[in-house]
Amino acid sequence: MKIHITTLGDFDIRDEEKSLFNPSNRTYTLYKLLQYFITFRNRKILPETIIDNLFTSNETDDPKNVLRTQIFRLRQMLKKMEEKHTDEGNHLNIVFSNGNYSLEIGEAVELDIDVFESLIDEGDSKTPGERSEAIQLYRQALDIYKGTYLSQNPYEVWLVPIRNYYSRLYLKAVNRLIDILNDMDKNDEIIKLCEAALVLEPYEEKIHIHLLKAMLKTGQSKKAMDHYEYVEMILHKEMGLEPSPALKSMLRKIQSHFIEKSELDIIRLEDQLEEGPDSGALICEYEYFKFLYNIQKRKSLRTNESDYVALVTLAKSKIPRHDQVEIEKWSKNMTKVLSKSLRKGDVFSFWNDTQLLIMLHNISDDGLTTVESRIKKNLYLYGKESYMDMQIKFQPLHSSNDLLSESR
Repeated sequence: MKIHITTLGDFDIRDEEKSLFNPSNRTYTLYKLLQYFITFRNRKILPETIIDNLFTSNETDDPKNVLRTQIFRLRQMLKKMEEKHTDEGNHLNIVFSNGNYSLEIGEAVELDIDVFESLIDEGDSKTPGERSEAIQLYRQALDIYKGTYLSQNPYEVWLVPIRNYYSRLYLKAVNRLIDILNDMDKNDEIIKLCEAALVLEPYEEKIHIHLLKAMLKTGQSKKAMDHYEYVEMILHKEMGLEPSPALKSMLRKIQSHFIEKSELDIIRLEDQLEEGPDSGALICEYEYFKFLYNIQKRKSLRTNESDYVALVTLAKSKIPRHDQVEIEKWSKNMTKVLSKSLRKGDVFSFWNDTQLLIMLHNISDDGLTTVESRIKKNLYLYGKESYMDMQIKFQPLHSSNDLLSESR
C-alpha cells in the first residue's frame, strides 16, 4: 500500500484509506524534523547543519544529543506508520553514514512535489501539435499545488528558497497554460485559471494582467475596471507601490474599451481623479466579491491580518407593504453612503435588494463600532432614513461562513 505525502499547502501523510498525520504538542518537533528531511531527501546532511536550521541558540546546552534523541523518536514514529503496510522498509528510512544523516524515500512513497515537477516537465516537452496533452498535464500539475510549500511553517528561514522555487514553478505552469489557451481563444477558461491562481498568488502582476485582458476580450469592461481598482488598492495599501507601466497600460485599454462601447462613466471618472488614492470603497458584483473574499481569506490566515465581513440587512417589516420604491431608494442611498463611509481597500456588494456584504480590511474591534456608527449616521444624514431600519452583523473573515449563509 502506497503512502502519499502532501507538502504543497498543508502538510499531510496518507495511505489509501486515511491520514497518518497526527500532530500534537508532543510530536510537533518530530514532524518539523521529518519535514526538514523530506525537503532535503536523498541528500547527506551534517548534524550541525540540521541544528543550525532547526534549533534556536539557547534551546539546549547539548543540541547533538537532543538531535539524536529526536531522530530515534522519529524513526520509531515512522516504524509505527509502516506497521500496517506489507511492504515495510520501502517507505521512509533515516540512515546515518560517515557522519551524515539522510532520508531515503522508497518506491512505495508518492511525494506530491515530485509528481508536480514531473507533470510540468512533461507538459513543457510537448510540441505545439500536442497542446491538448500539454493542457491536461499542466492542469493536473496545478491541481496538486494547494498553496505554498509547507505553508503551516511560514517563518522558517530555511524554507524560503525551496518555497520560492515551487512558487516560480507553479507560476511558470500557469503562464504556459494561459499562453496555450490564449492561442485557442479560450478566454473564459483563462479567467477561471487566473482567478484560481490569484487566490494562491495574490501579488503576481502578470496573472492580474492576463485576467484583465481576458475580461476585456469577453466584454466584461465593468469587471475589468473593478479588478484594476482592486489591484491598485492592494499595491498602494499593502506594499506602498504604484501600478507598473504594464498595469497603467491596461488601465488605458480598459478606459478605451469603455469609450468604444459608449460606457464611460464621466461622473465616476471625475470622482476618482478628485478623491486621490486613499478614499472610497469598491463596489462590485457578488460573484466578483466572492473571488476577492477567497483571496483575502487565504491571505489573512497567512499574515494574521484582522479582516472582517459585515452583513447589512434591511428589515422589510419596517417598510409599508414591502414598498419596492423604498427598497430601491435604500439601495441607492447605501451605495453612496458606503462609497464615502468606508476606506479604500474595503469592498461591498449587494446580495439581493435588501442585503449587502462588506469586506473590511485590517480593522480593530473598536474600528467596527466606528464603522457601524458612521454608516448609520451618514445614511440618516444623506437619506433621512432611520438607522433602526437595518441591522449590521460583523464576523472575522476566517470564520465568516455562518454569516455568509445568512445572506442566502
